[in-house]
Amino acid sequence: MPNKIQILSEDLTNKIAAGEVVERPASVVKELIENAIDAGSDEISIIVREGGKGLIQVVDNGTGMSRDDAILSLQRHTTSKIATYDDLHNIHTLGFRGEALASIASVSRLELKTMQHDAAEGTMIKVDSGVIEDVVSAGGVRGTSISIKNLFFNTPARRKFLKRDETEYRYILNFINRFTLAYPQIRFTLYNNDQKIFELAPAELDERIIQVLGKRYQGNLVEINSDQGIVAVNGYIGNQDAARKSRGDQYLFLNGRYIANRALNHAIVAAYGTIIPRGEFPLYTAFIEIDPRRVDVNVHPSKIEVKFADERLVYDILRRSVRAALDSQHMIPSITPFAPQPLVQPLRGIGQQTQIPLDEFQRSSPEQYERLVPFYQGEQRQEVHQHQPSVLHQQLPRQPIAEGTQPIHNRVHVWQIHNQYIMSEIKSGVVIIDQHVAHERILYEKALKSFELNKPASQQLLFPQVVDLTPEEMSLVKDVLPFLEKIGFMIKGFGGNTVVIEGVPSGMKVRSPEKILNEILDDYKKNKSDSLDIRDNVAKSYSCKMAVKAGDKLTLEEMNSLIDQLFATQSPYFCPHGRPVIINISIEELDKRFGRI
Repeated sequence: MPNKIQILSEDLTNKIAAGEVVERPASVVKELIENAIDAGSDEISIIVREGGKGLIQVVDNGTGMSRDDAILSLQRHTTSKIATYDDLHNIHTLGFRGEALASIASVSRLELKTMQHDAAEGTMIKVDSGVIEDVVSAGGVRGTSISIKNLFFNTPARRKFLKRDETEYRYILNFINRFTLAYPQIRFTLYNNDQKIFELAPAELDERIIQVLGKRYQGNLVEINSDQGIVAVNGYIGNQDAARKSRGDQYLFLNGRYIANRALNHAIVAAYGTIIPRGEFPLYTAFIEIDPRRVDVNVHPSKIEVKFADERLVYDILRRSVRAALDSQHMIPSITPFAPQPLVQPLRGIGQQTQIPLDEFQRSSPEQYERLVPFYQGEQRQEVHQHQPSVLHQQLPRQPIAEGTQPIHNRVHVWQIHNQYIMSEIKSGVVIIDQHVAHERILYEKALKSFELNKPASQQLLFPQVVDLTPEEMSLVKDVLPFLEKIGFMIKGFGGNTVVIEGVPSGMKVRSPEKILNEILDDYKKNKSDSLDIRDNVAKSYSCKMAVKAGDKLTLEEMNSLIDQLFATQSPYFCPHGRPVIINISIEELDKRFGRI
């Protein structure tokens, strides 16, 4: 009988290895940049097309290779970075496994050009599906250029699982950000679809953080500088003003290598304690330096996961180092300048403008108000809402409260509790409405309706706002801009990664358009993992950020209008994220709590 166990062909083993090392185009970018850094480069250019599917090219000015070394570099398990078993436990380079180029070449068409600094000529090698097709002499400059074309062209099953170009491009940006932060002394240049995205000149770390993560962090960075002998920690963390509601601007490096380690990330967050509000995340770009013999970086092909000889010790030192920086004088929060205000109409029927004018809720005329009233007077509405909303509505005033009118509770049983909840008496007990999620539900449904219309209602800002974005944020803007425009935002490109906000949705008072845009992008990025529907994600992000907040004081008319419009929605009982909007407490429940029954 023939043998069942067979030796796999080199071509197949290379493709299997590629499955571990080359997950997507961003993985290729990572491996090529690591090689460029290990080669001593101080200038690295990255060129991508079609999200890396069509082309990935990394050009460096490093040491270059001889012809023999260039040919060997394309073979599996060939490396210049380790030679003995002991070297494996004393890694000082980013790459060392000798798998990357061979694996990448097996699933692409690769072209390598390289020349050493003292050589008269260089070498060009062409590889197709892992097979070297041509090796010739070539001119050029010192360094190495590697081009990867048609990634996964010979493994169509792998290629069809790639995301759309813009999504793959964002994965690439994420990897590039890690290197630009880890090596601020290197000049990095990125081109996407033949457009220069950025050119980062060598800079100090704090300057590089601003270059990469955005000018919003200017003046909000706190330096870490701690050397405990066994472990040294340095870098920068953000103060309270730098905290954001989404993860992302959090980078942890070990001996110059980006790592993912939940325990160490927790150490940094735990050091903040109550300095930042719950649900917000700190900025940090932190570097841990430790003897390579006390850490194993060879536990995964991607080399992002590592193991420590004493993780608890590293955790404690990292946490104490961050806490010491937070306790320094640099943690005095800065005051954000008050942004110019857009022109907004004041509420009718109310004397002074309130803290949070719900102009979107204003009853501009008796006729318009009457159109809002019968939201559940019909039998079908009463049946759906089990009569409670109708009873609640009947207790609300039909006319605006005139200036100087006293006191509210004598006219209607509606109260605001702690500037967060709206409470009202109904026949069966009381209802309590969360004002933020109620407004969120209203804006969410209006946004979805606006997407179907071609007449966005906008109000022009008196002072247009210029917003500098990161390349990743600019990519996100391209996703959401068509939908933001439908809602009423007027946003135009201003060259590079800069946009200008010229208008906001009509009837909405926006104190800081730049902050709102950044928060919408943050929220949209976070929601993307839960839903692939861009329309739904944009509507959720917009409604969450534009809705009134807990702590905003509302007038009686604003509370009434909020209730009116809430029960005119399709789903008044839950916000777009699934949180309850209304809680009903019956008389029976109250009687039980007070021991009456």
